Amino acid sequence: MSRWSADPLRIALAPGEVALLRPHGTPASRVLATDERSAASLLPLLDEALADPAWHGRRADVVLSQHFVRHVLTPPPGKALARAEERALVNASLRDIYGDEAASWRVQVYSQPPQAGLVGAAVDASFAQQLDALLARHGFRDVAIRPLASVAARRLPKRFRGWWVLAEPGWLGLFGGTDGVWQHLAGQPIDADWAAALPELIAREAASTALPAAPAVWVQALGVGAVSPVIPGHEHWQVLPHDSQARGALALAGI
Repeated sequence: MSRWSADPLRIALAPGEVALLRPHGTPASRVLATDERSAASLLPLLDEALADPAWHGRRADVVLSQHFVRHVLTPPPGKALARAEERALVNASLRDIYGDEAASWRVQVYSQPPQAGLVGAAVDASFAQQLDALLARHGFRDVAIRPLASVAARRLPKRFRGWWVLAEPGWLGLFGGTDGVWQHLAGQPIDADWAAALPELIAREAASTALPAAPAVWVQALGVGAVSPVIPGHEHWQVLPHDSQARGALALAGI
């Protein structure tokens, strides 16, 4: 086993693409593509890539595109909840939005103060189980599977207050928060002109929140090239540093 194999292998899964990245290794990266768009269609590609001993290891960090994750912000519980109660509240909120389909999802719960809602992230349980089994079959024993938003949020300032725009090819997440507490979540498909539509999107979502008027806006773009949005009415906005040359799933793996 080579020296660098102790480093975590970074894997990103996005519609039509699987990216593998090991910044300190050789080879450093690989991208495989398919015309299919579902999460399940990526598993044969990942299986093919991991058949190469160059990518073997014990640790893997997997990032899932927002396309494959459903986020929810529950109503404020008003009191501290046990973990089982938190999960039940998140599951109930997902069912309210997505119906019986949500019963087959694997859910991660992110706790917040009782006066704020809980944040939930859900993925298809069958897909997650197959992904777990595939990685175990290739010798990975220490595996973390995370939604892109939970990984990308680490780039935000600690005292974040305002709107966070998380854009990737074909999808945009909009998160509103104050002092580390999320107060609003939204997401929608986007096209190449997404940056020009930001002012209208933020204004629409802001109408249903208690966030302060014209708060700061942080734009985080991954895999969509250079970004220079103009956001009228928001004096404080910033594009978070990103590699404008990285595209698609490889940009997600490098976050």
